[in-house]
Formats: sequence, C-alpha cells, structure tokens
Amino acid sequence: MSEEHKRTNYDLAKAEADKVDEQIIAALQNGNSFRVEAGAGSGKTYSLNKAIEWIQANKWTEYRRKKQTVVCITYTNAAVDVIAERLSKDSFILPSTIHSFAWNAIKQYQSFLIDIVTSDPDFLPDEGDFFKVTEVTYTLGHRYKENGIQYLYHDDVLKLFCLLLDNAKFRHIFAGKYPLILIDEYQDSYKPIIDRFINFFIAEKKGPQFGFFGDAWQTIYQSNKACGLIENENLAIIKKGSNFRSAPRIVQLLNDLRPDLPQTSAIDNFDGEVIVITCDDYTGPRRTERNLKGELPAQELKIRLNNVTEKIKRESSEEDDLKVLMIMHKVLAMQQGYEQLLEILADGLRDKEDPFLLFFMDTVEPIYKALKDSNMPLLFDTLGIKRFPIKKKSEKVKWKELQQQLEDARTKRAIDVFELIKRTKLIPIPPKLDGWYHLYQKAPDTVYVSKASIQSFLELDYLQFTAAIDFLFPDAMFSTEHGVKGEEYDNVVFVISKGWNLYQFETYAPMITGHSDVPEGKQASYERNRNLFYVCCSRPKKRLFFFVSVPVDTVFRAFLTKLVGADNIYTYSQYLETDLK
Repeated sequence: MSEEHKRTNYDLAKAEADKVDEQIIAALQNGNSFRVEAGAGSGKTYSLNKAIEWIQANKWTEYRRKKQTVVCITYTNAAVDVIAERLSKDSFILPSTIHSFAWNAIKQYQSFLIDIVTSDPDFLPDEGDFFKVTEVTYTLGHRYKENGIQYLYHDDVLKLFCLLLDNAKFRHIFAGKYPLILIDEYQDSYKPIIDRFINFFIAEKKGPQFGFFGDAWQTIYQSNKACGLIENENLAIIKKGSNFRSAPRIVQLLNDLRPDLPQTSAIDNFDGEVIVITCDDYTGPRRTERNLKGELPAQELKIRLNNVTEKIKRESSEEDDLKVLMIMHKVLAMQQGYEQLLEILADGLRDKEDPFLLFFMDTVEPIYKALKDSNMPLLFDTLGIKRFPIKKKSEKVKWKELQQQLEDARTKRAIDVFELIKRTKLIPIPPKLDGWYHLYQKAPDTVYVSKASIQSFLELDYLQFTAAIDFLFPDAMFSTEHGVKGEEYDNVVFVISKGWNLYQFETYAPMITGHSDVPEGKQASYERNRNLFYVCCSRPKKRLFFFVSVPVDTVFRAFLTKLVGADNIYTYSQYLETDLK
C-alpha cells in the first residue's frame, strides 16, 4: 500500500468531520436548533467540544452581559467532570446532569413545589414525621420527610421540572436564563422533558436554542424512559458520517446495516476482519427453560467461549485487548457470585453509579491491595495525597491493623466493612454515604433502590461487591452487551445467545437488512434489538467475531452471509481447526 493511499482514508474521514463541524457552527451562529446524528465512532464528543469552544470564544460578551448561562447536559457525572476541566472557573457554560440541571432550574419555586408534593399522591414520602412541609429539597435521591423538610427521589425532580415547564410564566423566565442548551447523548434523555422542549420551544420557534448530539440507534437502555429519535420540522439535521474507531471492513458492515448514515473509515493501516462462529456442530441436547430454549448447556457454552477466546488471543498482537459481550448478565452474575447485588441495583450496577459500590471499588479495595502489597504509591494515589501519611510508629501500626481487620471484614457483610472504615477514621467517607448510614441506623427499612431497603442492601455479603468489582474492572474480558456503550476494543466477540426475553437477535436482526419483515405491533421490539445489535457491532477497532450459540435458521444464515460472506462463516470446530492468519 503506497504512502499516498495510506493517507486517503483518514483524509476523507477528516474532511467529512470538518464539514460537519462547520455546519454546527453555522447553526449556532444563525440561532437555529439542530440535531447532530453521529454514528458510532464518528467523534461526536469532539464535535461537542468544538461547539463549546466556539461558544466560549464568540458568545462570552453577549451572555455574560445578560447574566445568561449556556447549559451542556450530559448523561453521567464523569462526563460533566470532563467538560468542566476544559472550562475556565468563571465560564458562563454550565456542564450538568439532567437531574442537577432540573433541580437548579426549579428549586427556588418553593411554594409551587410544596403545593405539589403535599397534594399529589405520587409524591407522598415513603416515611417521615408529621411536621408540616416547609421546604422541598434534593440531596440523596431518596424520598422521605424529616423536620418538615421533604427530600425528593431522583425521578421526582424530573417530574416536577416537567410540571413547571407546563407553566407559561416559568417557561418565559427559563428561556431568559438559558439562551442555549446543548444535550449530549440526546437519545437517552428523559422523554417527557424532551417532548416539552420540542413542543413549547422548538415547534413554536421561541425560547432557548437547542443543540442535540447523539445517535438514535444507540438508544439501548429501557428503564429511563429514553426519548430515542427526536424529529421536528424546525430542527436542522446534521449527519456525521466519519468513523475514527473501526477498520474499513467493520465500517462496511455498519454501512450495510445502516445505509442512511454511511460512514467513512479513517483507518489506513488495517483492513479489519469480521467472522461468524456458529455452534451448529453441537449434537447434544439443548436447554429447554423459558427464555433459554435452544441455548447450549451452560458448561458447554463456557468451554466453547473459553476455547474461542484463547484462539483469538493467540492470533492477535500482545497489546490488543479482547472483550466478550454477553446478553445474560444474570447468568454471569450467578457464575461470578453477585446475583443478589444485581437484583437490587439492576442497571445501576452496569452504569457504576451506586455510591457504595463506587466507594468500595475506587477507595476501599485499592487501599486494601496497597496495604497488602506494601504499595505506598497506590495508597497515596487512592487517598489523594502527595506526602507520606505515616509519620509515627503508632500510625504505621494503625494502618497494619486496618489491613488485618479488612482481611477479616471482607469475608463478612458490606456494613461490616463500612463500619470498620468509619470506626478507624483512616479513610475519608463521602458525605452521601454518611447520610445513608444514618438512615441505616435510624430507619433501616428505608427504601434504597428497587424496593430494597438500605438494611438489606448493606447487609449483603461483601463478596457480592468484590465479585461485581472484578466484573466491572476495565480489564475484565467479559461484559454485558449493554455495558459497553461508548467503549471500544481491538477485538470483540459478540455472543448471540438466549437468556433475556426482550432480545432475540436471531429473529430481529434479519429485519434490519430486509431479510424478514417487521411484524405488526413489533416495531418497539425490533428497534430495541436493532439498536443493541448495532452498538455491539460498532465496538471493535480491528476484529469482530459473532459467536452464535443458538441454532442458525435459514433466514438468519442469509442475513449473516450478507454481512460477512459465506467464506467467513465457520462452525465452532472448523474455526478451531482453521489458521486464519
């Protein structure tokens, strides 16, 4: 391949990306609301950051003079922190999660809030005193009342924000305060809020200017009332068709799946590879349980996946990573020992947003490892200090004792570990956890999440948390198919299996390319399967492997043949025996 050709893919993709960024800037200049539909790997975040840079450089005087704030709403606190790092301390641009933004927008309207929470049964506190409500606030995200103060649940904030948006006077004040609202990962936004933004502002051509950044085909979470695709005649559509992640062969597959948003691969030094591995050579009995009918026996699936991944690793570069994507999180949890924790946290475990899980994962376990291995730099990094914290022999003894005590506590309950940390006072505890611990002591039946009490949560075996942490660790080879959105890996094994009644890729995936029709009344099921299938196919940089553990019927085989070619479809036995280098 000539040097000139090597530059071609990147140059074409970069030119396409630059053109899109110019369109975004033009929309910002003209005051037009817009939607950037950015396919996987297209550099959506880069475009969002370029937009923020332009706003800072060109709108500073106007917005600061009017005491107005530009809001950039992101899906996670981690994303908020990333954007905040790029802004000056006195910036008029506010990065925020939707919950924080909604609360800041409504918290001063106390009379209205008190009226609603005391009259609407939907906002009745789970527990509390008999004092008259004199204040409404939002802290821990748990609904209760104490000393006349009613604390809101997470979703309460969003619902109250919607109710205020229904008020014309509030909308007028809101529009004056926030002239421009940017929303990252728009497709995952709370639908009732987005509907109001569309109906009250965009459709009426008044109020804030909106910039939506995202990808409707990456709407994969079912529990948050995600809005999915946003459309309105007053919303300019900007399509971003570059791909800076995946090799040309993988991008070709993505284009076959989604011809309305064609992408250009920016990768020049590797063509890429897509392979299908079926288990049609298995002749033993398959599973018959509900949601698992036709699946391989659990042990057989485990053995085959292990052999396949070992072969992939042998044939890959040492520096290449590998991720195995599975739909059956519950099965994985059972195998790895955190099933009860998964039942309580559900999607919160996948999203790594639970405060106790984060504390154990990011603080307690690294400190335990540091003490056990005498790794002082790790101890300092975890504690966030630069100087040696142990100045006296007595202090050294305390840390040594903590290690021994942690050794024991880690075999017991989560609350035993937490109370040890609290008692020894060597490791700082986040205020939010102190708040929940107070509720554990005073009101143990307080609902924590998913109808589980704070007591039942904290009295789980700590081994449940360490097992989940091992699974969530970035270098872990296995992941759920929902858990890798936004991620990328050199090699990906996409396991098409049974285990969750909401997903039947072997049935719905052929509908993407027209190999079968979408049945009447099944549009939502089709889109749910289509979106997750697309997300999984768009994670790899170099190689994509479909590992199909369910029987392959004629329609599904035709679909796979269209995507990868007949020469790239192997049975499990054929793949192990074939040298693909």
